[in-house]
Amino acid sequence: MSAKKTPYSEYFGHNDVIVEVLSLFCGFLFTSITLLLTFLQDNRGTLAQVTILFLTLIFYFSLFVLLDNLEMAFHYIEEIPPLTLKVRPFFNLLLIFYLFGTSTILMFLLFDLKILALISGLVWAAVVLASINFTVKRFYKQSIRRYWPKPDS
Repeated sequence: MSAKKTPYSEYFGHNDVIVEVLSLFCGFLFTSITLLLTFLQDNRGTLAQVTILFLTLIFYFSLFVLLDNLEMAFHYIEEIPPLTLKVRPFFNLLLIFYLFGTSTILMFLLFDLKILALISGLVWAAVVLASINFTVKRFYKQSIRRYWPKPDS
């Protein structure tokens, strides 16, 4: 962004802080889940699984909000660089986020926590559907409204 102040400069600054904090928080939650799975003596106990599920739910919600904040800035930028105008980089970013959320489910399966994997898988599927319904549709409509090129086939 240029050095001159625009009416949205404060918004972008604030949104940047939100994205940085959520990224750090998601990394912390993912690390916490991994450490709890590997270092708990009894990760099959009810309290341990409820704790891990709670952290996983916060992790999923944080990923949803992070992705939404990353996409939100596109609505306020007048001149977007040519590479960013392509829709494909945003969809690649979506794929990375969706795979990052799926990794917790795979970790639960790795530690033979099938019920926890099933519950978190259903919740993650709901988060992905909500993300597609709110964030992806909004981005795609914006790309059509602003005549951005469609992804290459």
